Amino acid sequence: MERLGIKTPEDFISLMGHTLGYWPKESLVCLTLDGRRIGSTLRVGLPKEGADTARYVHDVVKCIATDREATGVVFGIFTPAPWEAMDEHPYEDVIGILAGELSQHNIKVRDGWIISETSFTNYFQIVPDPLAGTPLETIKTSELNAELVFRGSTIEPGPGFRIPILARRDMSEEVFKNCLRIESMTPPVATAKARTLWGGLLKGADLPTDAQSAELLADFKFISVRDRLLADIPGLEDSLGDLLLGQTKRPPHWHRVDRAQEVLLHLYTRADGTDAAPVLTSLGIIQWWEGRGSRAHQCFQRALEADPHYRLAQLSDQMVAAGILAPWSMDKNSAYQPPMSRGPRIEGMGMA
Repeated sequence: MERLGIKTPEDFISLMGHTLGYWPKESLVCLTLDGRRIGSTLRVGLPKEGADTARYVHDVVKCIATDREATGVVFGIFTPAPWEAMDEHPYEDVIGILAGELSQHNIKVRDGWIISETSFTNYFQIVPDPLAGTPLETIKTSELNAELVFRGSTIEPGPGFRIPILARRDMSEEVFKNCLRIESMTPPVATAKARTLWGGLLKGADLPTDAQSAELLADFKFISVRDRLLADIPGLEDSLGDLLLGQTKRPPHWHRVDRAQEVLLHLYTRADGTDAAPVLTSLGIIQWWEGRGSRAHQCFQRALEADPHYRLAQLSDQMVAAGILAPWSMDKNSAYQPPMSRGPRIEGMGMA
């Protein structure tokens, strides 16, 4: 298998951005290491003033320790907060407790950086001098960044989910007619018909026609049908509950998840009013499966704007707000990787 090597701090910082898909702000980002191979990525918001530091670190360590093969961690503290020469290291209490607790799991903190909007500085400099920071622009010339960009990866400026705003035609009448048709069927028949259409689209490459879009928009308005279609996305044979909660023993087929997102985004451009809520909520659940809590929250909020009483969006947003992560996203063997990152192993050849 092809291997991509990490040799410089620029490579590590670039990988953080590419893995997340955006440049985080006020965040702690940790990359786990298994020997010399890169494992999983964790991003959490930096603790606010007065927060329970011990509790914060405990939650971070709990997530990192789910990677049972991890032997090391590198981290980035993304913050524009000023760091004057000879000041204490930013979040020194957090990093100190973090290193201690990780050592109890036989995980060593290998390196770290303070990353501002324009530069980065090694966290472990004996005499910290922010003025000697390296311009963040230098990551553009790193070998790993160049390779990932060549494969089609991009780093967005923020975590916002790109929900398209396109010219829409009013399909509410067609959706309503399909709802009447579904109500005339027995639930098993309605579900089977919806699964046939949905499954064919997930296997194909074409976007649904307007007639198919109206039919699917109606299907997603019925709870039992919606849940079954969501559970069909990963392409696994398992219980419906485990599939929806992302806690199966086998990883999902992420190419199917990518395809489902493409189809759902198209459906959203055909949705009107409350018809958009089930689609936006489904997109949010996919983001949650992928470990993208900020984007999931954005989708759920958009869904609640379309229908303030949409229960699945309410409950899902509460789950994200409580910091509950999808089990898939906490296991490096099942966690989502962007299409351009799948395949080659990434190894830290130049780690300190």
